[in-house]
Amino acid sequence: MSLLGSVSGFAAFGVLVRSYALGLQKRPIFSNPSSHVLAATVFGSAGYLLYNIQERQTALIAAKKETMIKNRARAEELATQ
Repeated sequence: MSLLGSVSGFAAFGVLVRSYALGLQKRPIFSNPSSHVLAATVFGSAGYLLYNIQERQTALIAAKKETMIKNRARAEELATQ
């Protein structure tokens, strides 16, 4: 998932959650647009954070995979001697 997709998806979800909460309370949904902006900002920030965590984990997994491949090759080389 791209950075823009992650941030905008989470921001849209935040606006949806805020609208739903106001609808449940039977309050006007768009009477205070700053609350929607705040919800989009908070959820967008969470999307950005999760995107960065996912990228770091992917890099760590790739590094661990390379280490394991090198160790396996070295073990096979020692076993054939």
